[in-house]
Amino acid sequence: MKYDHVFTRSDLISLICARMIQIKTSDSILLLHEDAEIGMPTQSCGLFSNPNIIDKLSLEEIPNSLSISTTPPFALRSEWLEKHLAIVLAKNGTSIATRAILEIISPSSGIISGSSSINGEIHFNQLHNITIPTNFSKKWYGFIHTKPTNPPNNNTGIRMDQSYETWSNLLIEIPTTIEIREGFGSEKSPNTLDIIMELAQSYFDEHIITK
Repeated sequence: MKYDHVFTRSDLISLICARMIQIKTSDSILLLHEDAEIGMPTQSCGLFSNPNIIDKLSLEEIPNSLSISTTPPFALRSEWLEKHLAIVLAKNGTSIATRAILEIISPSSGIISGSSSINGEIHFNQLHNITIPTNFSKKWYGFIHTKPTNPPNNNTGIRMDQSYETWSNLLIEIPTTIEIREGFGSEKSPNTLDIIMELAQSYFDEHIITK
């Protein structure tokens, strides 16, 4: 099988970039993912400042599972955004292989192994292994909790389901925390959805060859 684009992993930035390719071209796309399920677990930050960024991805009907807030500071459940992106990509022709590992055997071919629905040798025009730039690669911690922080944190949002998401560059204690994630950001900010969108657009502009 030959694909125009193969993504070596299905994290949020790769999913967004794949969706940009799908919107702007008719190229074939294969997304690979080592885990059994896209979005579970996720390292992505669910905070964003521009309420229009989701529209840029033409995500069709937005499911309630994303739990997108309607007032700033905006927040959503990023694990379900990743899942929904994967569903939209698949419905529009993208191939997805979970539990898949790719061994590169030449600049334009590789062998997929694992418990995936796609196995064996594949060929591709472009291979994408998107890495976060160094200045956005500082470790941040994301806390999902049920009550607001005291004192308030600037990197906090409340989702529609009334759960809170707070990010800190230090491992802090929030009494009502139900989940802790490890993600990335700059010295001053976690990698919000706005930032990931900008990084994906920058990668697209620099690396994607469109017909």
